[in-house]
Amino acid sequence: MDYPVIEFSLLGNGMVIGLVAFIHVLISHGVAIGGTAMMVSLEYRAYKTNNKRLDQFARTLSKWVLIVTTTAGAITGVGIWFTTMVITPASIGSLLRIFFWAWFAEWIVFVTEVSLLLLYYYTWDKWKGAKKNIHLRVGYALVGFSWLTAAIITGVLAAKLTPGLWTETLSFWNAFFNPTYVPSLLFRTFIAILLAVSFISIIVKMRVKDNALQQEVFGVFGKWMVVTIPSLLIFGVWYLFKIPEQAYDQVIWSTGMEPLVFTTINILGLAVLIIYALWAIKLPKKVPVILVFIVWAASIGFVGEFEMVRESVRKPYVIYDYLYANGIPASKAEEFSEEGFLENWTFATVDEVTEETKYEAGRILYEAQCLACHSIDGWRSRRAFADRVAGWGEDSLADYIETMHISRPFMPPFVGTEEEREALAHYITSEVDQANGEVAKGGDEQ
Repeated sequence: MDYPVIEFSLLGNGMVIGLVAFIHVLISHGVAIGGTAMMVSLEYRAYKTNNKRLDQFARTLSKWVLIVTTTAGAITGVGIWFTTMVITPASIGSLLRIFFWAWFAEWIVFVTEVSLLLLYYYTWDKWKGAKKNIHLRVGYALVGFSWLTAAIITGVLAAKLTPGLWTETLSFWNAFFNPTYVPSLLFRTFIAILLAVSFISIIVKMRVKDNALQQEVFGVFGKWMVVTIPSLLIFGVWYLFKIPEQAYDQVIWSTGMEPLVFTTINILGLAVLIIYALWAIKLPKKVPVILVFIVWAASIGFVGEFEMVRESVRKPYVIYDYLYANGIPASKAEEFSEEGFLENWTFATVDEVTEETKYEAGRILYEAQCLACHSIDGWRSRRAFADRVAGWGEDSLADYIETMHISRPFMPPFVGTEEEREALAHYITSEVDQANGEVAKGGDEQ
């Protein structure tokens, strides 16, 4: 209500945030958390078996973990802050008020994590022999702080879908330790392991020619996967049972797949992971290249699916039962509908609907209430009005807008008076006609 809006018409606002966040998740989970755990595991294995080549491979891996974490990881992390503050300021503002001290603590943990990573990498060749134990302890601390970063951020992310008692108590602790916190954190932990195994497996098959070294690495990975696969299933199911019923009903819808396709793809993906785990344990010297790439694709798919589902099933809210996806507080919706939305929108250039201001009023209502998820045109046909409402008349669209949250419960209700609803329908149909090459009905008023 108190912020200006910006539109990325080609991709859509939600997609811009989603792309940056997805890249960051791949790096933060697959490299910073999972990659660090695998790196230290390989060093530990090398130390126990006195395998110099495995130790050298783990050292090389630590170099890339350091580079990727402190460059692409840090940049995309800041990118999430930038995109969310620009596109959904009401959401990020609310989260900052709730979780200020959690985010403050996370930055301290992150700085400690980077410091330990630098110490771990630059002392690798210096701390040998008896000092190797000290180096390994630094590695264990690094793994712990990497995971602790996720443990803090997960409290914030999980609260957006399941704020629990926070909506009643406004207690930080109720918000942070919300109903899906534990299953979400544990699921993310093993997603990180899965990503790291899939990433590093490709490196091993493409760059490591020593069959004995491949055997050592895949042997370690096979053991990790034996733990990871059932853990993903257990904590994934636990997570689904903890989310709101309406959100649960939207899981398959949120992926854009038919139920049969959704089930088939996920079963095949799980089967590939099981095959990889068994192969890595039984025949670590002969893990096929094609299997490694399929596992990589499956792991990326599972992460993408989880993030897509987690974001989409919150609808119609961005913070469940508190803030609608378009930034309107749920507690204010009825009041604003009675008083008029335009009067309560800080950046509105008109405060009432007349024949002269109808188009401009509709534009403001579109930006305030539709833009978070939709665009007039663009490549995402499911979200673009030029495809969704092409050929609709103003009256039909106005009638639909009144009841859309009933027929489509994942959409926030329209907030505003009848005149404002008609103005929104007028603007959308005018812009759709223009986008589709027809004469814009609101052209004279632009």
